Amino acid sequence: MVTINVKSTSGETEIIKRLLSGGLKEEKRRIKFAIEISASKIKKYEEKYGISTSVFTDKFKNREIEESDDTFNWWAEEKLVNELKQKLSIIENIEICQS
Repeated sequence: MVTINVKSTSGETEIIKRLLSGGLKEEKRRIKFAIEISASKIKKYEEKYGISTSVFTDKFKNREIEESDDTFNWWAEEKLVNELKQKLSIIENIEICQS
């Protein structure tokens, strides 16, 4: 958990807190949308090639699957989803407090 303490010398602490909360909420919404788009693309690759992404990534890393536009894009989408999930987890564990 990360705690952000908001202080204001002008007494606008509540406004600042709402702005920060709103910004984090919007970023969570954008990340979730990006994850949905990438997950949809990944599902199409899984259906096209008949293997799960976890099997694919293992074989791709071990060079058991040849690199092509499809395989590189599949790998990139999976990497992106993992990075986005990590960012989402960080944002969801932020607490904004007033000091």
